[in-house]
Amino acid sequence: MSEQDLVCEQYATDANLRSRIDLHTRFSTTTVSYPRWAFDGYDFGDEADVLEVGCGNGLIWHENLDRIPAGWQLTLTDLSPGMIEAARAVLGDRAEYTVADVQELPCENASFDAVIANHMLFHVEDRPRALGEIARVLRPGGKLRATTIGHEHLRVLRELVPPRKGGQWEKIRDRFMIETVHEELAPFFADVEVEPFPDDGLEVTEIEPLLDYVRSRGDVEEEELEPLRAAAEAEIATRGSFHVTRATSQVRASKP
Repeated sequence: MSEQDLVCEQYATDANLRSRIDLHTRFSTTTVSYPRWAFDGYDFGDEADVLEVGCGNGLIWHENLDRIPAGWQLTLTDLSPGMIEAARAVLGDRAEYTVADVQELPCENASFDAVIANHMLFHVEDRPRALGEIARVLRPGGKLRATTIGHEHLRVLRELVPPRKGGQWEKIRDRFMIETVHEELAPFFADVEVEPFPDDGLEVTEIEPLLDYVRSRGDVEEEELEPLRAAAEAEIATRGSFHVTRATSQVRASKP
């Protein structure tokens, strides 16, 4: 099975994504709304042709429906038809939808003022090709807005339940991380900025949501969860919660 097929399988529906979002929503220590913080970076003006690649289930749009300018023409794409339908349930006829691969966008040259790519570029194996496609469909001066993670993101979960060797979740740790975005974007974009999400991590007080998060990776057997279960139970018993670090940033860049 190709890596693209694995990604499609992971996101055939939004069930796995919802398991991950649930952990962050329930146990975050920050008072800042992640969807609204991400949307704050969408400084595209009152009128703009906006493309989102890897749109997922449309969470950020759902949390900002009242903030979308009437003059934005939205096009949402994703590899997964299931994700497209989840996003359509959020935005309805407010957007156009296409099942598409960011490595081969079915869009004309210079047809968008902005492209959004949230938490998805680290899944793309041929990122130079994908970034080239994003640059191709942007107009001169067009804006890229992406979110991604750093090496400290959920580190304890990877240490206690290591991703399968050679699998999708092991590979993304070397891809489009906060630590590498300047180098990766330099051939295609200018004015690269990285804004960290204001966050002190997760304080998890229940075991099952934590285990469900790791199960959602799809690469673990139940017995492999035992080190995490034991560590979380011990820390919750002694200090009341299990601490998980997070490292998320928004990346901003423009097409020269």
